[in-house]
Amino acid sequence: MPTIYLDVLLLQSLYVNYFLLRAAAKLTHTPLHWIRCGLAAAGSSLFSLLILLPPLPAWFQLVCKLLAAALSVTMAFGLHRESFFRQWSCFFLCNFLLAGAILGIGSLTQKGFATWGNSCCYLDFSLFQLILFTAAAYSLLHLCTLLRGRKRHTDSRFQVFLRLGERRLMLDGLADTGNNLTDTFSGTPVIVCSAAALEPLLAGTPVEQLRGYRLVPCTTVTAEGLVPLFRPDEVCIRNLSTEKSRSVHAMVGIAARSQVPFFTLCSWNERRFFL
Repeated sequence: MPTIYLDVLLLQSLYVNYFLLRAAAKLTHTPLHWIRCGLAAAGSSLFSLLILLPPLPAWFQLVCKLLAAALSVTMAFGLHRESFFRQWSCFFLCNFLLAGAILGIGSLTQKGFATWGNSCCYLDFSLFQLILFTAAAYSLLHLCTLLRGRKRHTDSRFQVFLRLGERRLMLDGLADTGNNLTDTFSGTPVIVCSAAALEPLLAGTPVEQLRGYRLVPCTTVTAEGLVPLFRPDEVCIRNLSTEKSRSVHAMVGIAARSQVPFFTLCSWNERRFFL
């Protein structure tokens, strides 16, 4: 086995895991703060130390990889039942694609720049080359998501299901790419609903007593001000054109009528969710 420098190994693993978490966030349209992403990448980079151990059983290597992916996703995105498996799957898929790219480049160039051990990889090239490689891969991913977004039907009709305790509400909605409102504290995307439309769900409950209540600034073409947010127990968006439904992790903003698109009960940015 070639010489492995511990500091280089950990730094490479931290950088690669940071890139993979960012890629998973983009694929799942999940907001990800850079601090949480960095902490998750740092924690998961410790698993790269397995390369220094004698060969381990294949089943144990698989368990370690699955556990590392689960811990990374939980630290980065939090543990949300409706989105965890999708985030974990995308993160694991990105790992496989990166490993395949490394093996493919090594096979084409006939250069042994990658050392493998216990399902961990040590790259024998400079950090600058690694940055160029991941930047190119991330740019390609960003281009693919943009092209995918342009192919979406702008005439799709949607319904939004909200649950707060035992109360449930179904609203007609609009996928509005101009809605960039997010929770300032967590980065969670916000579905903006008119106050009148939410009355059956709130049933007179003071806004200040709702879970996750906070105020965030909001600016529209016609007005600006503060929008109260709360976190419902369940949010599900259904595309009536494709008959597909998706549970999403989102906050709900209670807006004045002037802050919601005309003839719309609620709106959100379609690019922030899988629909």
